Amino acid sequence: MEPVDWNALPSLALHQIFTYLLPESRVAASSTCKHWRTALYHPLFWHRLSLDISSTRNSFADVKSKVKHANKNLVTLVRDFRLIFDSRSSQCFELASSVIRALLDNQLLKNIDIELSHCEISKDEVFQDSSDQLCPYRQSIQHYFEFAILNVIQRGNIEGFSFGYFMFYYWHALIHMLAKYSFHSLHRLELAGLGPSVCNESNITYFNSTYDSMSSLINLKKLSLDLNVNTYKLLPALCSMSNLEILVLHVHKDLGVEISDDVWANLKKFCPKLELRLTIINCHTVAKNLHTKLLRPSMPLTHLKVLFCNMINVQVLHKLLEYKNTLQSLIWVDEHSVNPTALLKGHWHHVPSAEDIETNPLIILSWQCTKLAELVIFGYFIEPIDVCGIARLRSSKLKRYELLEEDICFNQPQSMMFYDDLVLDVSNCMDTNWKPLNKNNLFVSHSHYILKCISKDLSSSLNNY
Repeated sequence: MEPVDWNALPSLALHQIFTYLLPESRVAASSTCKHWRTALYHPLFWHRLSLDISSTRNSFADVKSKVKHANKNLVTLVRDFRLIFDSRSSQCFELASSVIRALLDNQLLKNIDIELSHCEISKDEVFQDSSDQLCPYRQSIQHYFEFAILNVIQRGNIEGFSFGYFMFYYWHALIHMLAKYSFHSLHRLELAGLGPSVCNESNITYFNSTYDSMSSLINLKKLSLDLNVNTYKLLPALCSMSNLEILVLHVHKDLGVEISDDVWANLKKFCPKLELRLTIINCHTVAKNLHTKLLRPSMPLTHLKVLFCNMINVQVLHKLLEYKNTLQSLIWVDEHSVNPTALLKGHWHHVPSAEDIETNPLIILSWQCTKLAELVIFGYFIEPIDVCGIARLRSSKLKRYELLEEDICFNQPQSMMFYDDLVLDVSNCMDTNWKPLNKNNLFVSHSHYILKCISKDLSSSLNNY
């Protein structure tokens, strides 16, 4: 029997063998010889690539070497590409731009997801630096970075695009490009940010053609936007997207205008599968007027998040009963609030009577909202009996139920329930091991919690990697 020259295996056979190996084993096997190494760099094995070029764990030299290798061997092979980098570093921004330029030679690209490894919710969160002189330079880098992205978009046939957590300056040009080159293929567009933009939104010229371009994206199934003085005008354009299933809107400051109920009624009519996920971030004014200025009866509201707005609006909780057939999730989070006893209003009196005691609005929501599966309330006192009442009303249908131990009023004179009794009762009702959370282990920073919270709205795209 003649000896087998494994180095001379036909590429087709070698590719077939590699398909049976785990990615780690495939990389190890590729170190056998140059022929095997070449076989590793086949599009068959690189459908998805997540490239993290933030320099928090490695030296910049190592990161630069990794980027050089990826640009030369991998970036042109992938179908779904995710890029993570630290926008505070000019060097990282420059490396990120080189990666985007390398994508120009990719003929297979379908999905582009760009994220920041660092996010803050201050108005200058993207270009934060001790030297103000660097800000214009970094802004010019972002502009160059965005132009590179627009050039990649011109390749066409993009199915999904995400620019996570900070503003795309040339968002109107992006929509034009996607409408021109990928109107038939684009299913997912995610542009909602973590905090206010670094530039003044009112200074961005609004083109009427942007409305037409948005209208042409008829195959969109998921869309996320920052709702501001420009983008609210695009809402009627969504009526052309009959397949739209998820609309994520982030609000960072008062719009100054009110969106009529007719807009939402038309959206429900022309987009029958639509679910609205509304998130209010770090804006007391919007939370205070949410029930009068933003919520409308015809909204297909399924998820509401109010994050670090420094108040809970009980009138909003009552207003949510208008969405009792659609509401699936309520998250209202504050670390320190000006009205921490809001959910106890009327409950604790020196001489209580049946006439005094009001029902906690969360109890009513748990009873009336038949699809409610997620409830997170931080920063507001709540009675132990109400904690159990919510669990009893929702039972195992409540998949996520988070409260802070510090917020549960075990020490009130009327409370007849101890910690262990409460944990056991809620666990039995939900058919799971449940306990309240500890604030000290929860809040690293507001921005980190917000990022964790809103990333769930992006989970459908991130699960691809």
